[in-house]
Amino acid sequence: MTAAARILRLLALAVWLGAIVFFGAVVAPTAARTFGTTEQFADFIGASILRLHSIGLWCGIAILVALRLLGTRAYRMPVQAGLALLMMVLTFVSNRAIILPMEHDRQLAGGTISILLPGSPLREDFDARHAWSTRVEGTILLAGLGLSVLIGAEGSLNGRDDGTRETS
Repeated sequence: MTAAARILRLLALAVWLGAIVFFGAVVAPTAARTFGTTEQFADFIGASILRLHSIGLWCGIAILVALRLLGTRAYRMPVQAGLALLMMVLTFVSNRAIILPMEHDRQLAGGTISILLPGSPLREDFDARHAWSTRVEGTILLAGLGLSVLIGAEGSLNGRDDGTRETS
């Protein structure tokens, strides 16, 4: 059971972090080159990030379930759980307080924010939320990297599966 829980936790974290990196490094830039700043681009990116958030929340649940199964066998389990919860909360907040209002702003602008003049209240709100979206996703990525460091540290410890640790 311990091996299955470790595999579940690692796989869920890899999928979550991989999705964030893939979205930022591949999906968004490719969509921008393909569509420009058109309504199609915004529709595609909006739908993609909502799916990314869904993937993240399910991966977070899987990580927490795995940590529950591992219990004290997980290195610094409360810290790992805290990081996973932080990632989930930030993902949920990003979804509800940033992305969905951005979509609302875009719809009020007729589907394309780029047609609005810089300085218009709707454009400023959208741009501010976009900046926050980038910061929040970066924070989620950093928390995930911290979680991966803790998971990696487990491998370097000479612990037995009964929950005790040998010190060297």
